[in-house]
Amino acid sequence: MAYIIGLFLILAVIFSSISGDSHLFKDLLGQVKDKITATIFPKTEKEIIIDNLNSNYQFLDKFFSETVPVILNSKNVSEKDKQAVKKAAETFNSSKKLVSGLSEIEKEEKSPLKTVGNLIEKVLNFTNSSFNLPESSTSNSIDPTSIPPQCRLECSTK
Repeated sequence: MAYIIGLFLILAVIFSSISGDSHLFKDLLGQVKDKITATIFPKTEKEIIIDNLNSNYQFLDKFFSETVPVILNSKNVSEKDKQAVKKAAETFNSSKKLVSGLSEIEKEEKSPLKTVGNLIEKVLNFTNSSFNLPESSTSNSIDPTSIPPQCRLECSTK
């Protein structure tokens, strides 16, 4: 009985995803793909920093788009303070453009060709490092002795 109920549930999910009424199957596949991609190609430090900056910029963007116009139109704020707020808004917009430029550069660096090249390089470095001798064994080895040409080497015959 449980087998038949499970079979009907699986068929219901498949047919509902194929019919296009529900995006359950597409969302599920998208989440699986994102998890596999995140596992195989984890985010670099640069990408994490850019993501953090973008999340902070969302809050700042909300402030500069909603609160700053109110401050600039207020009669209680001096002209000096209004100029400082305008300068801060301009600086924010320029830094926001820089961060978006950095994220574009980072996306270009993570192109499929470069990603495959980096993956091959990591694999080759791993295999090369696994065949090398440890540092301690090579440092304890005895260096060959060199005898200068002006010295005579005589063996005693006793």
